[in-house]
Amino acid sequence: MVAVLGDLRDNRDLAVLAGGSGVAGLGAQLTLIGFTTELAGSGAFAVAGLFVAVAFGAVLGTPLAGWALDRVPHRLLLVVAVFAQVLLPVGLLFGYQRPPVLYGLVALLGLCGAVVWTCASALVPVAVGEDGAARGHAVLSSARNAGSVAGIVLGGVIAAGPGVQWAVMLDAVCAFTHLALVVVWLRADRDPRRDDGGAAAPGGQWSGWVLLRSDRLLLGRVVAQAVVGVAVAIALVNQVFLVLGPIGGNEFTYGAVLACWSAGLLLGANLTRRVTTTRGLVAAFAAANLVLALALAAPARLPHLVVTAVAWLVAGACGSVQNVTLNGLVEARTSDAVRGRVVATAGAVTTCSGVVGLLVAGVVVGAAGPLSALTAASGFALVAALMAVLAVLRRDHLRASAVTPDPDRAPDRQGTLVAGSGRWTPRGR
Repeated sequence: MVAVLGDLRDNRDLAVLAGGSGVAGLGAQLTLIGFTTELAGSGAFAVAGLFVAVAFGAVLGTPLAGWALDRVPHRLLLVVAVFAQVLLPVGLLFGYQRPPVLYGLVALLGLCGAVVWTCASALVPVAVGEDGAARGHAVLSSARNAGSVAGIVLGGVIAAGPGVQWAVMLDAVCAFTHLALVVVWLRADRDPRRDDGGAAAPGGQWSGWVLLRSDRLLLGRVVAQAVVGVAVAIALVNQVFLVLGPIGGNEFTYGAVLACWSAGLLLGANLTRRVTTTRGLVAAFAAANLVLALALAAPARLPHLVVTAVAWLVAGACGSVQNVTLNGLVEARTSDAVRGRVVATAGAVTTCSGVVGLLVAGVVVGAAGPLSALTAASGFALVAALMAVLAVLRRDHLRASAVTPDPDRAPDRQGTLVAGSGRWTPRGR
């Protein structure tokens, strides 16, 4: 924590990006928790539909952000997306009682959130330099998770008291604060038309999917992330029914339990700060999924408030390890010129898996109940762990990445793999 505060004190741009991410996480959770408890009485499919709307927006927003980041100055794109986040809660205030309006606007919020997060992540190396990018991403993730913890706790209090309208209004205030931070204090920027020498729009053969598919380790890692994403989606949709049902809690209890998950995200981000090698990143992912499988299985066997809170704390830490190690692997095996497209494609794949998980969660919870849903989620986490173990046994981490720093040429094998980093460095560059 001291190191994180030091990073923020020494770099104003990183402080603005982290502060904005924290405020955005706070506002997003206020709205999500408010409408989750509002729809809980309508059944599992109503709650799953809310999460599907958010995830569907993110599915659209992630590749859109990747496309835009190759063509538009990053700071300008961030300002436009945050401004949209200011306006959308106003529409929710007047139309949330009509389900099509509610789901549609929530989907747009998910889209804008994906664009904002992708822009902020892309600006981290600009703000701190390539050498400090891994540390900067950890700071950004920690700030967002801290905001989410506060938003979840406050959202539970508001849902049990003043009501969802106050949660949405506070979300709008958070978005406006984020906009002010970016407009007034953020100076870091990157213009792909200038910085990439006009190579912002490569040919179709170098689309994000082709780039991702050319790296066996990275592709397998993204697929494993998609599998465990189903487990996380089932757990998150299921928890409101677990808390209000077998555990016998209320709206405040639900918020407190969900806050344990977000608190675990903070813990997990700090645990992985020192993992830098490719093999270490894959091994950490495998270990996190094994622990996650056990954490999800525990409340299914013993549905008690304390057991669930501890399990959610551990599960949140595992989820953070999964996300940070994926970012680290992409950072290690892609170049600056193509990284945005790879990140966007990986994000779209994992988000689509989340949508599938949400649909599965609605079916499982509605048909078999919250305890069986947790058992199914544990199974998905175990499969993802086995996939990562298989990648290590096949020594995929020793294979050079085929993603060349030059997006207009195919890799020519004339290069070296920097020891311990997993980076592919062409000779003569």
